[in-house]
Amino acid sequence: MSSLLGCKNLTVQFYGQMKPVLNMVSIDFQHEENVLILGPSGSGKSTLLSVLAGIIPDHIEAKVKGEVIRKQNVGILFQDPDTQFCMQHVDEEIAFSLENRNVPTEEMVLKIKTLLDMVGLKVELHAKIDALSGGMKQRLALACVLALEPDVLLLDEPTAQLDPASRKELFKLLKQLSIKTGKTMIFVEHVLDGCIEWMDRVILLNKHGEVIGDGHPKYILAKYKSQMEEAGIWRPEVYPYEWPEVIRDKNHPLSKQLNEKYLQSKLKKEALQHNNDSLMSAEAVTISYERKTVLHDINFQFGKGEWISIIGKNGSGKSSLIKVLAKLKKVSKGSIVFKDINLKSWKESQLYEEIGVVFQNPEWQFITKTVYEEILFSGEQQNVRRESAEAKALELLKEFGLLNYSDRNPFNLSFGQKRRLSVATMLLFNQEVLLLDEPTFGQDKHSAERLLSLLKKQQARGTTIVMVTHDMNIVDWYSNRVLLFDEKNLCFDGHPFSLFSDDELLEKTGLIPPLHYAYERAVKEEYLLGKQSILLVPN
Repeated sequence: MSSLLGCKNLTVQFYGQMKPVLNMVSIDFQHEENVLILGPSGSGKSTLLSVLAGIIPDHIEAKVKGEVIRKQNVGILFQDPDTQFCMQHVDEEIAFSLENRNVPTEEMVLKIKTLLDMVGLKVELHAKIDALSGGMKQRLALACVLALEPDVLLLDEPTAQLDPASRKELFKLLKQLSIKTGKTMIFVEHVLDGCIEWMDRVILLNKHGEVIGDGHPKYILAKYKSQMEEAGIWRPEVYPYEWPEVIRDKNHPLSKQLNEKYLQSKLKKEALQHNNDSLMSAEAVTISYERKTVLHDINFQFGKGEWISIIGKNGSGKSSLIKVLAKLKKVSKGSIVFKDINLKSWKESQLYEEIGVVFQNPEWQFITKTVYEEILFSGEQQNVRRESAEAKALELLKEFGLLNYSDRNPFNLSFGQKRRLSVATMLLFNQEVLLLDEPTFGQDKHSAERLLSLLKKQQARGTTIVMVTHDMNIVDWYSNRVLLFDEKNLCFDGHPFSLFSDDELLEKTGLIPPLHYAYERAVKEEYLLGKQSILLVPN
């Protein structure tokens, strides 16, 4: 069978780098295949998609050897949706894709509405793109790619910025699209549940950019289990098991594991000690953007040394709140108080000695020419002694797996490496507060755990961690408080165990809890159903 898309002996090396990103890669993709590409951060997954799409070397320069086979129209969804947009408004961006297909102007409005509905993006047609949340932008980028009606879809971390419920919906949409249209879909993804179950193949790359495995998902997960664990590649939480069998068999290995996790979460709540000393507070705060209210009448207090997770659906105002707390955006009403002083009265130079910020888009932070200089720059801004800053910078480069990239331009790193660098620049000295917007997305398992461990050490030193995240396992395991935003309101402020045990609130907000809470709930329901059926059986 002839290949629809593929490569033979493909080697890619970027200029100025000592080693190739991809090394002698040979892959064939067939009609109507769904393929998942796995590998650690920096293994060349995104580079492979860019070569298959023709972006490398046509638009991004690199030394490319080998053969690339491309017989059909290919569409690509990038990891960072902002790099995909060239217009200011939602309708204009989709219309641009439609114009490339010579769609008549009179048909465009209906097609744009259909595409927005298909990807679940509920915004005004002429909404400004820069007013959208990261997750909304990702949905828009997908709509633009679908507007081109490609034969092959290349999807680079399509759910990276989506909340759990939206992620579930998007995977369902893509699966239905695959069945309905027969499009070939090639994924790079680290959240595997909801995706790997309907993949035909999994291709496994190692850290050297070499293909070490290619086969059915069950085969790859079983045969390369140790290699995946060693490389820090995320594994699915349930697959290849069936959920009903896990619930009904208490001796099932996954049942035992989930039960143990649930008990640990419960014990964490019982051991919690509250800190009533207010370091930062919001008093009747309302946040608006483009004349629209994002958050309304919000009140909270953050204590010294707390770890607060901020969660909610895409577009619920989480990133806007981070910008307000960092004095990068003004409140419409109310006030933010930091260390007993209104945030308005703080000089930026003094404030940023006390507060560190990690943005959702790491490239917003980069201003120097090398990774090493980027970390040192933050020390220079805070008048840290050069010798001390250099020693700490080398330590951070090692901790974050970036030592071998110290001379590289930050913009030439992989997305996961950029993310780690953006966090490292904020850990050179001890601030009172660290504000982090999705610091772990795009990370392999080892990198995420390393990053979280370093943040935990900062917390132990007294730093208050305020983190926006869509990873409910991080919320459950690391946070001592969680703020849930829904419909412009703060609808929960308390311990993660209390939130994830509140079935009514979970149902109302559409929040999907960590798997061990879902397991505990399912086991209780199974028991009640069984008990009821026993009562109904006559003697």
